[in-house]
Amino acid sequence: MASHGGRYGAGQCQCGGAGRAAEIKRFAVSADLPLKRIRGQITRLAHTPRSQALATVVCAEGYVAPARLGEHTLGASFDFNNDDLTPTVAEHVGNLDMLREISTDLLQRLGADHLPAEQLQGRAAFRCTSPDYLPIVGPLAERGAFDQTYAALRKDARQIPEAPCPWLDGLYINSGHGSRGLVTAPLCAELLAAWLDNEPLPLPRSVAEACHPNRFAVRALIRGKAES
Repeated sequence: MASHGGRYGAGQCQCGGAGRAAEIKRFAVSADLPLKRIRGQITRLAHTPRSQALATVVCAEGYVAPARLGEHTLGASFDFNNDDLTPTVAEHVGNLDMLREISTDLLQRLGADHLPAEQLQGRAAFRCTSPDYLPIVGPLAERGAFDQTYAALRKDARQIPEAPCPWLDGLYINSGHGSRGLVTAPLCAELLAAWLDNEPLPLPRSVAEACHPNRFAVRALIRGKAES
């Protein structure tokens, strides 16, 4: 599970490969990873002479960005139960409420407190995340062989198996970044590069292990069931 001499050894793979977001689950070798989609909607508001003073992203429960191409972007909603990517009026209203909580001054500068929500423009997309909301980054193992190799964990979670991990040669993953991908994805890419080039990890070992793909297989063995 860990890298470079960690608990479950390190892969000797020299190339990386992975799909994108929750589409990774379409591949048989990664179908067991518990990735899930969370719908999010942003709202676009035309800039005004008074709103152009905004020069940096402002974040709280949501965010509002400086104008780009004549528009401010704000949002984004979280909908765990909707697979439809058609923007909704209700989420535009929710985004305006978030803007109001962030800054009533900016709300007024944008004239957003008088805008009819049914006429607002925006778009929706899916975030890809994991059950523990940490990224999934690292080499992939063959799940069936992994379960057999470390079956002793079902009886004793304190076991430290000596057998090498059954890695899938050359296959790595970097996904599950949720709404924090602008921060976590570049750092996780550095982590992958370190594994591939056999370099010191750019993160503490505990952080690398917390984000490792094998964490779900290990938990499932300890709990005596398959994770989904």
